[in-house]
Amino acid sequence: MMNPELAQYVFPLIAIAIVLAVRFRRMSRAQPMKLQRMWVAPAILAVVAVLIIAGHPPSPLGLLICFAALLVGAAIGWHRGKLMRIDYDPETNEFSQRASPAAMLLLVGVLVVRFALRSYFQGNPEPGKLDESALILTDALLLFAVGLISMTRVEMAIRARSMLERSGRNP
Repeated sequence: MMNPELAQYVFPLIAIAIVLAVRFRRMSRAQPMKLQRMWVAPAILAVVAVLIIAGHPPSPLGLLICFAALLVGAAIGWHRGKLMRIDYDPETNEFSQRASPAAMLLLVGVLVVRFALRSYFQGNPEPGKLDESALILTDALLLFAVGLISMTRVEMAIRARSMLERSGRNP
């Protein structure tokens, strides 16, 4: 039987490896991109984040950490959006997108940082601080994801609208 401490590291790594293998395989194919629906996923994620954080508001220091995580996520998301390939077919007036390997490696880096932070906070020797630290960590990671996904979509939408304008169509 596997050591429980080892299992908490091995199983998530296996799951991440499987997800990444599937994503790398699908990355070579173009996926349809609907410009009109680019706002849906960020909006849903933002509402979920607000509801979760409102249920247990962080301390002022926690709010500062969460805001910093949102800004870092937004900056990385903007860069990730630039790495995404967007194609436009003027005959069908449809867009398609392909994730670049660099964008995928960026997400792998984010997962590694998240995994390291989670391990650090689980190893916190102060029992009273663990709960607050864990809540701040989850809130910060959630807002990081909101910033990442939102700004990825914003950057892609701006480029797609620019493609439409260059083709002579109304965005």
